[in-house]
Amino acid sequence: MATKQTITLKTVLHSIQEAGTVFSLKFRKLDGSTSYKPEVKKNPTAVRPESTGGTKDLGTIRRNMKGAGALLLFDCRAKQTFEAKVELLMEFNGMTIFHNY
Repeated sequence: MATKQTITLKTVLHSIQEAGTVFSLKFRKLDGSTSYKPEVKKNPTAVRPESTGGTKDLGTIRRNMKGAGALLLFDCRAKQTFEAKVELLMEFNGMTIFHNY
């Protein structure tokens, strides 16, 4: 029996930030139920140029994400945004996420 591949949380978070990346995600919701989204990408409207003309850099995005502890993502099939708590992520592209804090 083959064991499921694992991936580190750091690698998952890095992969999610790459523009245009579509992936599958399994995570627990706050109510304890499990959700699986087969086609997800980072929310394309989450990072927009600031009104002053600048853009948010990766460091700013990471600080905001870490502070909130959640990812704002886009479900490609349902065509809607949703939020997933970083600590409740379970699988990324079929690989078990290893939370190596």
